[in-house]
Amino acid sequence: MKNKIFLILALVLFSFSNYYSQLIYSIAEIRENDANGIPKLVNNIVVIRGVATSTNQFGSSGPGSVQDNTAGISVYGSNFAGVYQIGDSVLVKGRLENYNGLAQINVNAPGGVVSLIKGSVRFDTIIATLKDIIDQNWQEVEEFEGRLIRINNVTIQATGSFQGNKNYTISDNTATLTNGLRIDADVSSLVGQPIPSGSIDIIGILGQYKTSAPYSSGYQLLPRSINDLIYQSAPLIIPPVLASNITKNSFTVYFKTSRNGYGKVKYGLTNQLELGEIESQTFTTNHQIVISNLSSSKKYYYKAIAYNEIGTSQSSIQSVTTAGESDQNSKIFVYFNNTVDHSVAIPGNEAQGNVNFQEKLIERINAATYSIDFALYSFFGLENVVAALLLAKDRGVKLRFIYENRTNQDNAQALINAGVPYIKRNPTLVGIMHNKFFIFDARDQNPDNDYVWTGSWNVTATELNWKNNVVVIKDKNVALAYLQEFEEMWGSSDDIPNSSSSKFGNQKTDNTSHAFNIGGKYLYVYFSPSDGVENKIISEISAADSSIYFCQFAFTSDNLFNSINSAKNRGVSDIRGVITETSITGSKFNNLKNICEVWENAGYKSHHKYGIIDASYIYSEPTVITGSHNWTLSANTINDENTLIIKDIFIANQFMQEFKKRYNDAGGTGIFKVPNITSVENFESLADNFEIYQNYPNPFNSITTISFYISKDSRVNLKLYDIFGREIKTLYDNQAKAGKTVIDFKAEDLASGVYFYVFNFNGKSSTKKMILLK
Repeated sequence: MKNKIFLILALVLFSFSNYYSQLIYSIAEIRENDANGIPKLVNNIVVIRGVATSTNQFGSSGPGSVQDNTAGISVYGSNFAGVYQIGDSVLVKGRLENYNGLAQINVNAPGGVVSLIKGSVRFDTIIATLKDIIDQNWQEVEEFEGRLIRINNVTIQATGSFQGNKNYTISDNTATLTNGLRIDADVSSLVGQPIPSGSIDIIGILGQYKTSAPYSSGYQLLPRSINDLIYQSAPLIIPPVLASNITKNSFTVYFKTSRNGYGKVKYGLTNQLELGEIESQTFTTNHQIVISNLSSSKKYYYKAIAYNEIGTSQSSIQSVTTAGESDQNSKIFVYFNNTVDHSVAIPGNEAQGNVNFQEKLIERINAATYSIDFALYSFFGLENVVAALLLAKDRGVKLRFIYENRTNQDNAQALINAGVPYIKRNPTLVGIMHNKFFIFDARDQNPDNDYVWTGSWNVTATELNWKNNVVVIKDKNVALAYLQEFEEMWGSSDDIPNSSSSKFGNQKTDNTSHAFNIGGKYLYVYFSPSDGVENKIISEISAADSSIYFCQFAFTSDNLFNSINSAKNRGVSDIRGVITETSITGSKFNNLKNICEVWENAGYKSHHKYGIIDASYIYSEPTVITGSHNWTLSANTINDENTLIIKDIFIANQFMQEFKKRYNDAGGTGIFKVPNITSVENFESLADNFEIYQNYPNPFNSITTISFYISKDSRVNLKLYDIFGREIKTLYDNQAKAGKTVIDFKAEDLASGVYFYVFNFNGKSSTKKMILLK
C-alpha cells in the first residue's frame, strides 16, 4: 500500500514539475535587482506562489498583484485579473518583465498560466511611511514595491475631485512624495469623488513608473477602491448625494455617511454657495436636510458636508432647479416601437408598445410654435420628418441643427439645402456626437409648451424596425437644461452657430441643472463626458436592493460590470440582461454570463441602452436609466451623450414590460414580480383575495406566461397536471409577496396536449386549463 502511495505522489510531482518546468521561487528571490534597478531574472520564466491583493481593480488585464511573506509583485494578464479574486492563493507562472521600473510577471506571455490553490486566504497589509518608500534599496530587493501597504496621516496636496489616470503629490509626517498617489481610471468608486481636505490613511498597491534607468524613483500608491481611503472615524460621505422633494420653494438633500456625524448643506445661486448653510443637529449616518425659502424655477448649487469630532467629509458641488409655477402640468411619456408584455403591468399602467416613432415625432414638430433645436447622430430615410421640419420653418418656427461630423445623409442634406443653420462636431476631437434629442419651444416665454424628445432611437428609417425607446418630457426646466447643453455645443444663444466658442467632448463643462420634479416623479439629467455619467449609473446599481435588469446595445464597461458583480456579491439575486452586440471588442457578455443571467438579443436589433433597478418594490425606489449612453467607456469619456435617471415605480414598471418581452424573445424564462400598488382602481377587488389568471398565449408552443394575484404575503404553490390527473411538476412553491407575480413556463420537455395548472393559496385553490401545441 505504501509503495502505491509513493508511486502516486511521484507521478503527481513529476506531472507538476513537467507542467511548470521550474522551481517555485519566493517573490523576494525574483525581486533581486541589478545596479540599474532591473530584476536579474528579467525575461526569464518564473513560478511563484502567493495571495492576490488586487486583480481586476485596475482593468480587465490588470496589473494585479500577489504577495507572499517575503515580498510582493505585479501580475499582468487577463487570465489572472479577469478570473481570480482578492484573497485567492494562486500559483503563477509567467515571464518576468521590467515595465518602467515595475517588476511584473506577464502571464499573457507564451507558457503563462495561473492556477487556484485556495480561496479566501488572509493576508497582511504592511504599515509604511513615505520615507520608507523613498528609501527602498532599489539596487537590491525593493521591500514595498508590489505589496499592499498602508500609509497613515497622509495629506493630499490638491483640491476638487479625483480624476482618473492622474497623479497627486502626498505628504505625511516623514516626507513628501511627488506624484505619489495614482488614481486609476478603472477605480470608478474614486473617480469624481471629492479630494479629502484633511489627513487620512491610504491603503493601496505600491507601483512604480519611471521611463528610464536607473529605476530609483517614481513610486506610486494605487488605492483599489474608495474603501482604501480611511478617514479614521470621520463620517465619510457615501455617494450618491441627491436632491429630492423638489417644490417651487424648497428641496431636500439626502445623503449617507459611513459613520455617525452631523450634516449640513451649503447652497447658493452660484458655485460659490453664497446663500449660506443649513445644519442638522441629528447625529446619524442617514442625513436629510431641507433647503427652503427659495424662488421658483431657479437653479441652485449645493454641497453636502458631514463632520464629527474626528474630521470632515465633503461632497462635490451639485445643482438642482426648483419647480416652476406651472410644473403641476409637467409629465413624462414613454414610448416603445416594438411589442411589450402587459402581463407584468400594474393595472392601468400598460406600456405603449408598437408606437410609430416617425408619426409621433411629426405630431410634436407640428405642435411647435416658436423653436425646434435638435442634435442628431444620424438622420436619413424619413422624408416626412424633413417635410414637417421645413413646414415648421415656413410658418416661422426657428430651427437649429447639431450634427455628427460625418458625410451628410439625405435628410440632413435636405435641411442644409433649405438653409437651416447647423454645426457639426469638431473633427479634431476623438469620439462622436451620439445624441438624438429635440427641444421644442424652450426659447419662447411660454412655460407650458416646452418639450424634450430623447431616448435610444436614431432618427432613421432603418431604426424604425429596431427595438428602441423614446422618452418625451413636458417641462420648462428640463427643456432649459437641454437648451444649455445644446448651446454649449452650438457656441452661441442666437440663431447662428459660433464655431470658435463651440464645445464638444472633453471641452465641455458640467454646467447644467441635474435634478427635477416632473409632476411628482424625480428625474435626473446628465450629459457626457462632462458629468461623470458612469459614476451616476454605478451609484444607482450600488443602491439596488432586489433586482437589476438591463437591455443594452453594447456593454463594454469594466466599471459597470464590476458594479453589477459587487451587487451580486452583496446579495442582489435577481440580475438579468439582454445584449445585442455580444462579439465586439471588450464585450462583457461572457463575463456577465459567469455572474448572472444574460442573453443575446434575438431577431431585429435591440438598440436600447436602459437599466431598471428594483422595478417591483415600491419602497426600494424603483429607477430607470436610459438615453443615448451605451454602457461603454467611449460613451462615458469621449462621446457627446445624454442620460436620464427616472425614479418612479410606474415608469419602471413600463420598462419592465418592455424588458420581459426582450428577455423572453431572447430565450429567457423566469419569475417577474409586479408591484403591489393598491391605489390603482379595482386592483384589490379580486374575488377571495386571490386570483389565478389564464396563461398567455394559450394555446402555446414551448413558452407561456402564468400570473397570479394574492392580497397578502403568503405561502403558495402552483402545480401542473395532465388530463389523467397525474402531477407533472411544481411550477412555483414559495413564500410570495402581496400583489401580482408573473411566471414564465417553458414546456420544451412535454408532449403536445391538454394540461391543467392548480393554484393553492391559504387552503383555497383554483384550476385553469392550458393547451400545448408543438
